[in-house]
Amino acid sequence: MHAHIIYYNYLKPDGNGMSIGGIQTYITNLIPILKECGYSVSVYQRANLDFHKKNDDCDIYGVAHQEHVGINVARAILSKVLSKLDKTNDLLIYGCETCITQKVDCRTIAIQHGISWDIPYETCSPIRYLRHFIGKFRMAWVTSNRVNKVDTLVCVDYNFLNWHRAVSPYIRSKHTVIPNFSEIPTVCPVKNNEMINIIFARRLFPHRGTRLITSVVKRVFATHHNVRFTIAGDGPDANYMHQELDSYENVRFITYASNESLKIHEDEDIAIIPTIGSEGTSLSLLEAMASGCAVVCTNVGGMTNIVLDGYNGIMTSPDEDSIYKGLTQLIQQPALLATIQNNAYNTVKEAFSLAKWTEKWREVIKNAY
Repeated sequence: MHAHIIYYNYLKPDGNGMSIGGIQTYITNLIPILKECGYSVSVYQRANLDFHKKNDDCDIYGVAHQEHVGINVARAILSKVLSKLDKTNDLLIYGCETCITQKVDCRTIAIQHGISWDIPYETCSPIRYLRHFIGKFRMAWVTSNRVNKVDTLVCVDYNFLNWHRAVSPYIRSKHTVIPNFSEIPTVCPVKNNEMINIIFARRLFPHRGTRLITSVVKRVFATHHNVRFTIAGDGPDANYMHQELDSYENVRFITYASNESLKIHEDEDIAIIPTIGSEGTSLSLLEAMASGCAVVCTNVGGMTNIVLDGYNGIMTSPDEDSIYKGLTQLIQQPALLATIQNNAYNTVKEAFSLAKWTEKWREVIKNAY
């Protein structure tokens, strides 16, 4: 039996080195489960030139195509898979629902990582508002149509499931919710910092809240002097954030590999997840909570399936004033900070561990026979 996984960006397009991101981490952790269930594994992705890489866990095939986005790339990759697929015994897994192009006559699973078309636009004219509204509606329709072409859809949050129930007259595929996960330290890390350490650890994209957090950092320094900020990550907004924050003595910038997330959080008191849109049950959120950080997150996507405001985190609206208010609440109330840190750790330990995620995926793979 063979499991074929399609995802556009598992390795970099030249095949040298892993791409960094939550879906790549997800697939990397899924491969050992498939092997344990008796499957050999291949991953298929887009590439500058055709390549075949082999490691201890799987084969990785790069499929060259003149376009690096869109339906043509997806069809080119699927064509490569179909040339190797045993429809009777093999399993086809779409690493993201955007990779689905057609119904395939074999056992199929797709992974839905959260609603991605909820990013708001700036205030605009009535004509542009209508254009954006139609664009969002079209994206929703396309997504609903795609996921009905597979046997099983694994969703990382209930946000997508409830939306799909509301908009679809009937749902052809079986939906299973398996939230994201984190590895868990043996005990909740103890924080003994003289200063309050605050971290923002995401890819530096505007929809991840880079502009919001930049403004919040400035406001916090204007009212509090016992804080330090760490900006951990890289991306298109890195230059903007450096430009705005390099002059502050208590701000540092670092980069890190995905397997170092727990380590970079272990000495932090508070983690901020100021997402504007396109979020499932955030790996960054769960890793911060597992590390004993009190989190300040926005009420976006699947994070609402994890955080209970005031119990295991502070949940805010995705705007500067709300995030600033939530953050200063923790800075000014040490007892609340300590309580939320402990509750955050226990939440992930009991409900969102890698062990629980693995167990649920074993069941999905077993039922795919």
